[in-house]
Amino acid sequence: MQNAQANEDARYAEDFARIRETQIDNVLRIIHTAIERIKMSLILPKLGDDMDHLRSVLKGGMYAPAIGLIEKLQTLDTVKVQILNHDVLKIIDYFHRNYQIYQLFPRLVNLLSTDDKKLIVACDTVLAVAERHLWRTAKSEISMERQLHVMYHEREELRSRTAYYHKKLKSRYAVLRWKQAVKFLILEKLETDLANRKWKNSVRIQNEIEKRSRILRDVHKNTVQKQKDLEEELEKAKVEYEHLITSITVNEKEARAEKNKLLIQLENILQKFDTNIGEKIRENLELEDQYKAAKKELDIFMVSYRKEEAIYNKIVVKYEQEEQRKQQQRILLFMMNRAARQIQKYWLKWRRDQRLKARRQNKKKRKICVINFA
Repeated sequence: MQNAQANEDARYAEDFARIRETQIDNVLRIIHTAIERIKMSLILPKLGDDMDHLRSVLKGGMYAPAIGLIEKLQTLDTVKVQILNHDVLKIIDYFHRNYQIYQLFPRLVNLLSTDDKKLIVACDTVLAVAERHLWRTAKSEISMERQLHVMYHEREELRSRTAYYHKKLKSRYAVLRWKQAVKFLILEKLETDLANRKWKNSVRIQNEIEKRSRILRDVHKNTVQKQKDLEEELEKAKVEYEHLITSITVNEKEARAEKNKLLIQLENILQKFDTNIGEKIRENLELEDQYKAAKKELDIFMVSYRKEEAIYNKIVVKYEQEEQRKQQQRILLFMMNRAARQIQKYWLKWRRDQRLKARRQNKKKRKICVINFA
């Protein structure tokens, strides 16, 4: 009996779940259709602005009758459109039934006003909220309650932490106030020390000023006395300078007379030099002519000399190469002979060592035999 009741309850629950899912689907479909029709209604007044674009998009498709309806809508009077007569209602009903038309004109959707866009966003939000609320189950509500419980505990923990940190900040603020008070006391002490130092420095500066003023008065007296002495020395120097000028003028006159004599002698020497240099230039020209002739002969000689030198260099190079080859042969022969002598020397030494070794071994054997015999 109990099993039959449980089976009936389970069947009833399944039927209720199926009915609930069907109802939810119907409600969501109705809301979705209504939102799509709202979008179509917002775009409908803008479809007639560009008839060429409308014909290019809808012509030859399943929504081709919409072209004639838009043209008819444009021909209607404005007053009738506002009154919404039977023809206008038919046109609007057609576009509401075929609301997918607005998807063919995404540019018009982007050109909507801000209020229209806000209306579309609000409708989409309503649909999303309805889906979330209609499709929620007991299990999802329990999980949400658990999440809320966890969030509550986290909030309480956060409150306790904030209270702890608030107390900590208060204690730190008290410590900072004590530190500021100590700093204030230290600053007052430093200010008093600074004032005492300023007073001492001012007294010291006043004493130094008095001392320097006395020194300056003494220096002024000394400078006045030195100035008088320097004036007397200047008068003496002026007298000596005048005597010196007179003696310099006399010497200058004598020097000018001597200079005139020397200039006359220099002119005579220059005349002689001019005559001599002309003769030397002529001799130099003759020597240059001789040099050019000798150079021509030298060039002719150098041509033949270079030929002979090339022949000589060939002979010398061949001779040097032959001498180098013979020298290499002699060195190689010497090295081979020396190596052979070294090998013979070491071999003779080895033979001699072997003989001595054999003799020693024979002596040892003889001793062993004598000892065994004894």
